[in-house]
Order: sequence, then structure tokens, then C-alpha cells
Amino acid sequence: MSKTAILIGYGGMGQRYEKALGLMKIKIIAICDKNKKNLSKIKKKNNLIITSNFNDLLKIKADILCLASNTDSRFKILTSFVKSSIIKKVITEKPLATSYKDCLFLKKIIKNKKIRILINTHRSFSPNFRMVKKIFSQRNETPNTIFINSPSAGLGNMGSTFFDLGFFFFNTNANSVFGDIDKKGTINPRGKEFKDPGGHGVVQFNKNKKLFFNLSENTGLPYEIIIKSENLEVVIDEINNKFILKERNIKMKKKPLYFYLFKPKIKSLKLKHKFDVIKMTSFTIKEILNKKFSYYNFEKAIGVMALIFATYASSKEKKKINLPLKKKFHKLKVNFA
Repeated sequence: MSKTAILIGYGGMGQRYEKALGLMKIKIIAICDKNKKNLSKIKKKNNLIITSNFNDLLKIKADILCLASNTDSRFKILTSFVKSSIIKKVITEKPLATSYKDCLFLKKIIKNKKIRILINTHRSFSPNFRMVKKIFSQRNETPNTIFINSPSAGLGNMGSTFFDLGFFFFNTNANSVFGDIDKKGTINPRGKEFKDPGGHGVVQFNKNKKLFFNLSENTGLPYEIIIKSENLEVVIDEINNKFILKERNIKMKKKPLYFYLFKPKIKSLKLKHKFDVIKMTSFTIKEILNKKFSYYNFEKAIGVMALIFATYASSKEKKKINLPLKKKFHKLKVNFA
């Protein structure tokens, strides 16, 4: 018998979920969106429930719930489904919530419930990024530095994706953030009511590992991700499907790291898939159905949100913010899209 899904939020990302679920041969039995214009785009099929009120779906049985509405509504919907629904597998878009307090509330109500929740940060489940992690491991190299240079698609929106990579590659927790939030006041493309400015800074992880991020509102070029260890570097232009491996040769590996005047070995990596948000979302769907499911993803998502709100706190206090995040910052609220 085929798997079934409920989809809440039928904007651009919601429609990508529809296609990703189709790739996985999962039948959508209900779609919800409070925007009537979005609802009018839905192709009506036999027995498909279409509604503007998510409460209509709380008692409907399905294998997966996919949440692709805006961040504030996702928190309310997720809370309701955790408390009242019989669905035990949930994929939600990022960021997780509009305040760290709400993140901790979700953690509290989910505790002791056998509910799988995945935040769709894509890269942790991407065969391409898993390949890169494996390359470091096979060469006995430990990633110690990540550089992110990106146009601002919002610290909450894209920051959550990039900070997730820090946990993914470093395999340890963060202990401090020093950063600043852009004051440019750029209108959010998803609507004037949403606030998700860019920012820049550095996240210090345990074991002296660092993630430098520049999501400032001063460039419109595709983002680049650089992951470095002592002898390896992978430069990722994900949108243009270019992953470049740079490596010190055997002779240079025997020398101290301050010997850097040489030409490294350079190789283009053969990718497992091209950049495709629909395809990448299908990897997340596959992950939540995996028999060997890891509940770490949700814990990691809480950690990611701590970094985002620590950046806001650092910008406000004009100093480094140590983690765990102090309680006075838990109520910081940002209306992410």
C-alpha cells in the first residue's frame, strides 16, 4: 500500500513538496493553505481534501505531514499536530521558529513522544555533501574551518542551512558567536510583514573549529561554501554544480602548514546529483522514512536556532555571545518568512 501525506502551505516551496512527494510515489491526500489564490492553483483530484484551515486535518491519518507555510504559522501548526494528531512523521521547513523560547517549547512538548521531526535543511541528507564528508574521512582529515559567502536570503532562511553544515562537518557543538545584523532595511521578497535581514560573523565551535559567515546585503552572486582541513579544501558552488577539491601533495603534507607557496592538486568532483530543490527535498522525505532514523536532526535544529538568535544578541550587545544562550535572549523574536 502506498504512503500518504498531508501538505500544509502551497506557495512556492509547498509546490516543490508536491513534486518531491510525487518523485517518491507518495500520495497527497490533503492540502491546506489559507491563501485562496494558492488554493485555486491546486489540481483537484478524487478524494483530495482542500482546505484553508489546518484544524480540519488534525484527525486525518497519513504517513507524513509536510509543513511549508511561513515560520510563525508553522510553529502553531506543528504544536497543534504534536498535541492532537495521529501522524508520527513530520517534515517542516526552516527556520524552526521565530524565537528561541518557541524552539525550547517545541522540544518540551515533543519529549517522550515517538514523533519523527525533520527540518528540511537539504544538505545534511544530500549525497553530494555526504560524499564531501566521506572524502575528508577517507584521508584522515578533520574539517576545522568553513567559510560561507552568500547573498542575503535572510539569516533565518539561509543562515539555518549554513549553520547546519557546521554541525554536520564538525561533529561537535558551538560555544560562541560574534556577529552583526544588516541595518539596510531591504524589503523581504516574501512580503513586507516578514523580517529576515542578512548578517555576518563567526561561530566558534568546540575543538577550535570555526565557521565564518557573510550573508550581507551587498552582493547578488551565487553563494560559495569552502570547507577546509589541514591538507584539504573543498570549494562548493552548489547552484552551478561545481565541487572542487584542493589538496596538498604527499611531499607538502610532511611540511609545516606555514609552507603554502606551492600549487595544490586540484580535482573536480563527480557529483551524485545536480542542484535541484525538488530532488533534494525528496532526500529529506526518504530520510524520514528510513528505518534507522536519527532524532539528532531536531536537536541540531535547536542548536542552529541558538546560533541565529545569538547573532542577533551579539549585534544588539556589540560583543561575543557565549552559548548556551542566556535566558534573557530567549524572547528575542524575529518574524522570519
